[in-house]
Amino acid sequence: MSSIRGVVVSKQLVADPTGVKYIKIDIVEEKDLPGPVIMSAPDEQAAQMARDIMPLVSQIVRSLPFSLGKIAVPRVTLWLTEEEAESFGDIDVGDSVEVSIAQGSIQIKPA
Repeated sequence: MSSIRGVVVSKQLVADPTGVKYIKIDIVEEKDLPGPVIMSAPDEQAAQMARDIMPLVSQIVRSLPFSLGKIAVPRVTLWLTEEEAESFGDIDVGDSVEVSIAQGSIQIKPA
């Protein structure tokens, strides 16, 4: 069995053309943002300059307000009728969930 720890990032009420209302729930997995990669330069002077600026570049990337050192990878989108959403339970934007996958079934529950 494998499991994913996710976060609900979106919950929308959507109506199809026949008037049936659905609740759309998007779940993402947050992963650490990899640091910047600098290839080594062919000459020593350029390589030393790259080593000198690397801490500054890393600090700038970490300080960006929108990144927070994490990236959001879309993992699951649920489309539930209003009745299904009621039986699913109270889940809202910002809630952590655990998505478990085993033997052809998927289970989603609060984390």
